[in-house]
Amino acid sequence: MGLQGTGKAGELRTGCAVPESGIYSVSHPQHHLPGEVTLLKDRFFPRCSRCADPIYYTLERSAPAGTSPFGFEVTLYELPELREDESLRG
Repeated sequence: MGLQGTGKAGELRTGCAVPESGIYSVSHPQHHLPGEVTLLKDRFFPRCSRCADPIYYTLERSAPAGTSPFGFEVTLYELPELREDESLRG
């Protein structure tokens, strides 16, 4: 990814390093993406699967540091566009 670092002062967006593990809200008016994602510290904020425009993120809740109790981690590289009638909520 070409966009690395922190972007503008404190800006959390596609390509920047995730400063803290936790749940982040997603802002990307161009496409209907999931509203929140869980991301791990020192990974990179994911891109949109449909376009090259940046996605902006806001930390909603911090998560405890460490790895999964199951011994694996998932790295999220891009967020899928959701259909209008599709929801990730249970």
